[in-house]
Amino acid sequence: MRYVLSPKNALVVRGPASVRLLSGQASILGGKLLEAHKIVVGNERQVPIETETHADLDISPSKPAGIFEVQGSTIPRSWKLAANALEQMKEGKVMVIGATDVGKSTLCTYLINRLSHSKVNLRIIDADVGQADLGPPTTIGRASRKAPITSLVELVPELLVFIGHTSPKEVEGRLIEGIQRLSADGEQSLTIVNTDGWILDPAAILFKIDLIAAINPDLVLGLAKGTELQPILSRSRVHPFNVEAANDVLPRSKHDRRQIRTAGYRRYLQGAGPVSISLREVQLSAPRGIPFPGTLRGREFDNLIVGLLDEKGYLIQIGVLLYTEAETVRVYSRPAQGVRRIELGYIKLATTGKELGFLES
Repeated sequence: MRYVLSPKNALVVRGPASVRLLSGQASILGGKLLEAHKIVVGNERQVPIETETHADLDISPSKPAGIFEVQGSTIPRSWKLAANALEQMKEGKVMVIGATDVGKSTLCTYLINRLSHSKVNLRIIDADVGQADLGPPTTIGRASRKAPITSLVELVPELLVFIGHTSPKEVEGRLIEGIQRLSADGEQSLTIVNTDGWILDPAAILFKIDLIAAINPDLVLGLAKGTELQPILSRSRVHPFNVEAANDVLPRSKHDRRQIRTAGYRRYLQGAGPVSISLREVQLSAPRGIPFPGTLRGREFDNLIVGLLDEKGYLIQIGVLLYTEAETVRVYSRPAQGVRRIELGYIKLATTGKELGFLES
């Protein structure tokens, strides 16, 4: 369908859908749209399109309710001030915190687009194991970007760390250690750390305080609808920058989030098949709380997600444990070169990407 967008308004397009700019000028989260370039909006995602003049758009939504126009910009003024602050920093670490459905990933996308034409050497660390954008669920990752994007999913990860769980409260220590590894060699760069939405209960507050202390960011961007971040920020020795929650955020149910995780697993299992790996050449390891790998003979370990790691401990591929016998492990994964360790996770996963439950520790 053709749609003419007037200036000073924004058009929100919810996926699945596609968008092409036919004429005029338009942008998505601060990144300019190229004429005739097709933008694909994935399922359970949305993009806001804005113009300062007029824009003639070709939109293919899955249903009429998938598009709606709003008055004014969807980008809060405080986001623009935050982008200006980061541009002045040029290097250091910035942490983004907030509850679920406040726009943390959207803010990170906007910051990347605003800084893409500057001289800032920008990196992004996606530390949300449950709704990972840079890698499959159960992982955290790091990427660099110079050109505008419409979503963090478009970034190609440079490094991935296998955590093995989708709930941060089950793997707090592993998460902190993984984020530290990904942010350790950030000299002469500005690193944005996007975190999970676990912030409200006492354990979550303590975890975020410990995480801030361990990462020691130069700035914390706190997205909040009220005072929910005060218990964290008031007890952290950090310079906070309060940022408004995103306008017109797409709310996601537990079902929606499961669907997104399934799509994430499938993306990294596409083209996979059964692979045999000799334990004479590869170490098998398990996180704390999982029985010693030598006892992997029971059916309770079938379909356990695993990480295929390189010599430095970074993720090459995820896989699904099929079975072990003698000195061989059989996994369902893409072909992977340079595997030195197989790390067990906590999630039970079908080869279709559907979550089947958790391994009891």
